[in-house]
Amino acid sequence: MIVVVGAGVASLTAVNRLVKAGADVTLVTAGRFGHDAISAGNTALAQGGIAAALGADDTPALHAADTIRAGAGLVDPLIAQFVATEGAQRMRDLLEAGFAADRNADGTLAFGLEAAHSTSRVVHAGEDSTGAALSRFLTAQVQHHIDAGAVQLVEQASLQHIHTAANHVCGLTVRLPGGSTRLGAEAMILATGGFAGLYSNTSSSAAITGHGVLAAARAGAVLADMEFVQFHPTVIPGTGQLISEAVRGAGAVLRDPTGKRFMPAAHPDAELAPRDVVSRASAQVMRHVGTSSVWLDATVIEQRHGPGTLARRFPVLTQALTVLGIDWSCEQVPVAPAAHYCMGGVATDTAGRTSVAGLYAAGEVASTGFHGANRLASNSLLEGLVFGTRAAGAACADTASARWQPDAGFSKLVATATEVAGATTPRIDSPQQLRKLQQVVDTHLGITRTEADLNAALRQLETIRHPMGDLVRVMATAALRRTESRGGHWRADFPAQDPTRACRTAWRLTTAPSESDDQTQTTRTKETPVHVDA
Repeated sequence: MIVVVGAGVASLTAVNRLVKAGADVTLVTAGRFGHDAISAGNTALAQGGIAAALGADDTPALHAADTIRAGAGLVDPLIAQFVATEGAQRMRDLLEAGFAADRNADGTLAFGLEAAHSTSRVVHAGEDSTGAALSRFLTAQVQHHIDAGAVQLVEQASLQHIHTAANHVCGLTVRLPGGSTRLGAEAMILATGGFAGLYSNTSSSAAITGHGVLAAARAGAVLADMEFVQFHPTVIPGTGQLISEAVRGAGAVLRDPTGKRFMPAAHPDAELAPRDVVSRASAQVMRHVGTSSVWLDATVIEQRHGPGTLARRFPVLTQALTVLGIDWSCEQVPVAPAAHYCMGGVATDTAGRTSVAGLYAAGEVASTGFHGANRLASNSLLEGLVFGTRAAGAACADTASARWQPDAGFSKLVATATEVAGATTPRIDSPQQLRKLQQVVDTHLGITRTEADLNAALRQLETIRHPMGDLVRVMATAALRRTESRGGHWRADFPAQDPTRACRTAWRLTTAPSESDDQTQTTRTKETPVHVDA
């Protein structure tokens, strides 16, 4: 049996591919599948769209070049090229299957322009609700397989442990409303999202705090690039309400409290500079003038294209702002940077294989080398489509052949992993401990970091007993070791980029988890011997 954990774009894509291949599949979701926001995760929250080189003036090579440029020197060129190439085909597959992307009056795809893209290539659906539309579309496909008996569903399940035998996945323990249960597995595809929910100010789902990343690390999986967290520059303070990059792509500008634009002086691409640049410039303005926000001026879009343009182009955002008492057609919107996306996660090869045999990772939970130090806008859903497909294919092939042979380049990265010792005291998963942990993350692992801050974070973690403290310890250690500023990692004490540090980092959590105290029921599957190739 192949178990898929998660219900976002990567997991749903993987399930569809596994069913097509005739695999025995079990889908494990945190919420009620297709019925709540917990199940849909961050995929349903994505406003921007899916970057895909489908336009007449676009190519996968150009898309890959934009991805590499935005990634601040850490993007793997090979991965950027195949994701851009395969991503365009995955997008065609979606369209042929009936995905209702937005189109122009003549029936051609309506491509949007977003920051750091050299051409308009972002496919939208429902204007500013692409993620929700994609989630509904893929969920309906998987629900059909569930109804047909091709997929077993385990809902409202919280991942507790990934079990291994001889460094090969053999099962997982999940907590259900009625207690904990252990499921057997010949292979597992982990697609549980990132860890931006560890920040109190985030555009991510607050429920996504890295439990999947931590479970993989405790099972022995190597993590990579944990110092890199992307902050989205335009989130309404205190609400988590993100204002899509596409709004700036349509012409909106950022202003300081005096009404002056500040981005033209910060970068040649002004408001369409990479996200780390815009977020950092906004934070500097806020610190300088002592405000909690800068101002997004979208009234210029109405002035340029006529009244009603914002409501037509961005209906979901218009409604959300109206609820907040903001009429952005005639007034500016207060915005500030917030934690948005994690470039770090479980290290994988080009097929989603991790350093634990039988364990695959896809989507934001994984660190593939595609995003480098700073993700290009609208590349996240694309990565989920590509790696969800690849992980499913590899899981089927590897299970059938009983062999495990990750890419050579990935094996070299794993060999460089530095050990980080986890906590030895008992862990308490409580709201109070989580708030303490978030305070440490907010204070010391924000947009700007220093050696003093990071050492303070490591000291304070010794007094915090929340399970996710181990993950934050890896984040802080990685940030402390990278003595330069690059992409989503900015060191005020090392503000320059160091060319000698243009390499990814790998980390191994060394403390083994204690077994759950809950009684578990075990569902066994056939155990197949696997030959592991170096």
